[in-house]
Amino acid sequence: MALVAACAMAVGCTQQATHMTSPDPSTPVETARTETGASDFSLPADPSPSEDPAPALVRRQQPTEWPIDIDPERSYTLAELIDIAQRTKPATRAAWLRAREAALSVDVVESTYLPQLSANVLAGGARMSQFESDIPELGIGSGTLTATGYQVVPSLAVEWLLFDFGRRDAAMEIAEQTAIASNIAFHGTHQRVIFEVSQAYFQFSAARAETHIDQERLEDARTLLRVAEGRLEEGLAINVEVAQARQIEARAQFDLTVAERREERTRSALMHAMGLSSTTPIRVADLTDRQLPAEVPIPLDELIEVSLTRRPDIRTALARVRATRSEVDLVAAESRPRIAAVAEVGRVMGRFNLSDSRFGGQASMNRAYDEGVAGILFTMPLFDGGRRRTREAQARLQAEAAEEDLVEIRNVAAQEIVDAYSLLHSSLAAYTASGPLLDAGQETYETALGLYENGLTTLAEVSQSKIALNDARLLREQAFADTFAAATALAFATGQLTNRDVPAEF
Repeated sequence: MALVAACAMAVGCTQQATHMTSPDPSTPVETARTETGASDFSLPADPSPSEDPAPALVRRQQPTEWPIDIDPERSYTLAELIDIAQRTKPATRAAWLRAREAALSVDVVESTYLPQLSANVLAGGARMSQFESDIPELGIGSGTLTATGYQVVPSLAVEWLLFDFGRRDAAMEIAEQTAIASNIAFHGTHQRVIFEVSQAYFQFSAARAETHIDQERLEDARTLLRVAEGRLEEGLAINVEVAQARQIEARAQFDLTVAERREERTRSALMHAMGLSSTTPIRVADLTDRQLPAEVPIPLDELIEVSLTRRPDIRTALARVRATRSEVDLVAAESRPRIAAVAEVGRVMGRFNLSDSRFGGQASMNRAYDEGVAGILFTMPLFDGGRRRTREAQARLQAEAAEEDLVEIRNVAAQEIVDAYSLLHSSLAAYTASGPLLDAGQETYETALGLYENGLTTLAEVSQSKIALNDARLLREQAFADTFAAATALAFATGQLTNRDVPAEF
């Protein structure tokens, strides 16, 4: 009874043990914050493929409810839009739930290191017959003694696995690596949300800038039409020039309509990236103009070397490789013996009727007595039809496949970094080149407009110069947004897009 009570206390203590994971879907596993208070979903660099990453984990809590109260009069910056997306996207909560489930799997394996206590009740009927030989000395002949009745046996049983030659250790390693992979994937999901919202925001900013430019183009076209009509009334122009001005106005109106539709589509894409309805009444702040560097400051080789230790997909694949290797050890351990300490205490209660064919009448027996047993159980698997051998072959193939997946993911990641790096270079170059183009277009238009007002050039030449100026403005606005989008893609490819402040800090 003392052994059973001790085991029960140990099991009770086990129920309070917790494995660590993120407290809610919008908080990183490690409660890191930026200087502005933003949650930082960065990952520590993995120092070596042979060493296990050791993420800091926080105690489980109930998921936090995040009421989203949108102020329709307020203009939300990119950082604020990302913060909303991290609290509303179903993907972040799904990743968090998977991380919690994986953490609970570790608790399940941990429980196998402690004794297992169970309460049992055996109840049923019994009939026992025994042939009795004759006893000549007493003058009693041979016959059959029969006992018929029922028994109820309540008991407490304890089994404590002492040795399994590595089976539980391998299972623990699998559970821990799976939990690590789930936590890393949780951080990676947040990084992807930051990336998707940032990309959608930059596209929306470019579309909105195009709408503003086309609105100004329409106003210019209307001004040009008024000038042409005034010159016609003064006898300084002909009807063809007025017709040309009306054609320019109609084209400007058409371009504005197309730009407004594009702005609506990109805004809807931004709302979708944030996990909101496209009809959400939210105002988006303009992309603040700032000076961009002429070149990417970090060399490509150095960037690749540092980034491959921080990418969530690589870290997740590495954890899966370690888990599959432990799966091989687990299957191999199933072929080894198990040694467990077992104990059981209980009480036997029942009633039996006794009858003997040699005597008339019946007798009854109604008694209860205690029973207990303790010992060592040794189990050795001998034959299973080849199941363990097949499972071991499967585990080895899975481990090899996971290693190949890791190599492929590394190669793809390196190529993604190279592509993003090249895209940022070309975007910066395009933005730099758009400056002189815009200046030249502005000067050409102002000169042509002055000449037209003095009757020294035609309306068609003014129109062409204005179209070229607006095209230059569109190119510069698009290059500006593309540069930020390329910088965000590079940060995401290198595993550094870890919080809402990163896109705005570039």
